[in-house]
Amino acid sequence: MKGILEKKVSGLEKDKKNQPKVIPIAHCGATGVFHGHYITRGSRESPNNLRLAAQQPSTTMFFTLIVLLGAIVSESSSHDDYYTAAVYEHSRFDSKNDSSRFVIETNLGYYKRAAEIASSKGADVIVYPEYGIHPPSPERTALKGYVEYIPDPKKERINPCEHPELFPQRLVLRTLSCIAKNNSIYVVANVGEKENCEGDPDCPSDGVFHFNANIVFDREGTLIFKYQKEHLFYEFGMDVARGPQNYTFETDFGTFATFICFDVDFGRMSEVARRSNVDGVMFSTMFIDQVPQMVSIQLWESWALGNNATILAANIQIPGYLAVGSGIFHGEQGALAYTFNPDGISKLVIARVPKRGSDPLPPEASITAIAEDDSWEWKGDGIDVPTVCSRTLLNDSIDLYHEYRCMEENMTQYTFVKLTEPKGHVEACNNGVCCSLNYETNGLDESYYLGVFNGTYHHFGRYSWCEEDCVLARCDDSDQKPCATFPMKTETVFRHLHLKGNFTSEVVYPALTQSGMRLVPRSEWRHHQHRELRRDIHFDNELGRKLLVAGMKGRCYDKDPPYIR
Repeated sequence: MKGILEKKVSGLEKDKKNQPKVIPIAHCGATGVFHGHYITRGSRESPNNLRLAAQQPSTTMFFTLIVLLGAIVSESSSHDDYYTAAVYEHSRFDSKNDSSRFVIETNLGYYKRAAEIASSKGADVIVYPEYGIHPPSPERTALKGYVEYIPDPKKERINPCEHPELFPQRLVLRTLSCIAKNNSIYVVANVGEKENCEGDPDCPSDGVFHFNANIVFDREGTLIFKYQKEHLFYEFGMDVARGPQNYTFETDFGTFATFICFDVDFGRMSEVARRSNVDGVMFSTMFIDQVPQMVSIQLWESWALGNNATILAANIQIPGYLAVGSGIFHGEQGALAYTFNPDGISKLVIARVPKRGSDPLPPEASITAIAEDDSWEWKGDGIDVPTVCSRTLLNDSIDLYHEYRCMEENMTQYTFVKLTEPKGHVEACNNGVCCSLNYETNGLDESYYLGVFNGTYHHFGRYSWCEEDCVLARCDDSDQKPCATFPMKTETVFRHLHLKGNFTSEVVYPALTQSGMRLVPRSEWRHHQHRELRRDIHFDNELGRKLLVAGMKGRCYDKDPPYIR
């Protein structure tokens, strides 16, 4: 592994010698929206072997036998009390010095390898991230080489792998279909879609709509479902989905929905996931980490807990873009498997997920790192999490793949009370929502605050929704503002914690996170809903865990203002 890492580092050093190019920071596909800040980096060397792998089948008999064995396992596992899920966190190749086709082929080469490994481990489905095949752009012209016409699977049976002659100009569609077929695995992938719209009064001047879409293929490579993102985050090169959509599709192991990134912040995804006939959400994202309560894996687990639902979350791995963290989360069990390690290395997360009505079972989880020319079982997840990630303190990254950055939530309207004693009781209220905290520490040498908020939350000054929040966070003052920056690591041990709050929200997202942005195992803490929508979190710490954040985020979806692009 050392040799692989040395090779990767040397390649990155070579990049720095190349002519830098400007790449805007991004979130959920948005680019160029953070106060005009931009990042530069040189182009990375593309692994030609991976690019070629996307175009032609493997010639290695041994690996082919492994994949075939995995396919047999995949077909049979759907008859058990569980299915096996894989989510792929992709360190996307991106270069303005190469053609769009080269960029697509290179990234699809990684996708193909990830699917082969997933299939060899018995996975029934693999979920890929948002904007994993091509980069986002605020400019429509920059997307022209990446978007493809995607047929409507409701109107006809479409299998591009079986009939490539019918789709000669649709490389992405054909390749994804063959990935599914050759590995006997369901594929959920995010793509750029174009659709003719001449005659539509809202049709752009170029005559086509651009959609940020998720498409689903079955084990035979047949396109069975398409979903167009309904909540674009800026993404001015894309168009909002037109009209009502169907949100669910059938597999041989259950009924699922698929959504994309910014959708998670709105009520539709929660409402669909809570339907009695839905077994889970397959989620593609390119997500900005916002401390203290909106960090990828922390949000995915709290979302699963708050909705008592399953979410298979595949994120991009580009730490300088504030994007890292993927996993498989199952209702009250929380995290079955996850990764959060900002190092620029792609990772495949696999776990067994109980089917609806089945008892919990060991997830038999694994994480596989996938580099340019090798793969290995990943150990020591979290070792590359820094103490400080704040863009406020550190400015933008120079090395997108190794210098992790995060942003702070907008907490200017919160009521804060600082913890001043090693143990005790504090409480605070904000617009009718009151929170209280009973706690005991091993010694309080770092700053912690209890924060409370009730009102309209303004996200990046453009999007708004209703929140009711109670949060205990390790944080520091900055520019005479309390609790303004949030370290990723702490030395403070909380022996006992009981956080309580009154909410009007029916959906409340609880979270408990320890130093290094690791999730506290679900077996060690409890959350409850009581009468009159009172909620609480109990944590008795017998293992000396150093607590970073304990929070409950209520989402009063019924009070949200209308979403405006």
